[in-house]
Amino acid sequence: MIFGIAIAFGAGLTLAVMLLCFKVQTKEAWQRFELEMNVHRKHVDKLTAENSKLRVALAAGEMTNDAKKVAAMTMAALDAIIGNEKVA
Repeated sequence: MIFGIAIAFGAGLTLAVMLLCFKVQTKEAWQRFELEMNVHRKHVDKLTAENSKLRVALAAGEMTNDAKKVAAMTMAALDAIIGNEKVA
């Protein structure tokens, strides 16, 4: 008897969680959400590249000439990333 009540309660709780916790979205809403997340990711990538560029620029003051050349190439690559993010 108690076992049957426990099964019914568990099934009811499972059904309630499934219906209340999950949200059904239309295809358009999902595409809008996906677009927003892509914009946020690109923005984070741009900020990370700018931060890396700043760190390389600060470290360049204490580098040898060869290291400064590598830093210049790194800065150029980061500029390309930042430029691509501004275009997209």
